[in-house]
Amino acid sequence: MLSARRSVSPESPLGYENNWVQTIPGKSWFTILRMYSPRRAWIDQSWRPSDIAPAN
Repeated sequence: MLSARRSVSPESPLGYENNWVQTIPGKSWFTILRMYSPRRAWIDQSWRPSDIAPAN
């Protein structure tokens, strides 16, 4: 299983400057999952990605 910790916030948190996605304060945001050469489970929808979870 692949995983990556990304911080999504208006300000870069200390220690996560390289894994930070800047947002605009007061505005909403969304994510897009791009699949390259998906397997059958993605196509027939028997596999779903997990939800984005807040990190402590």
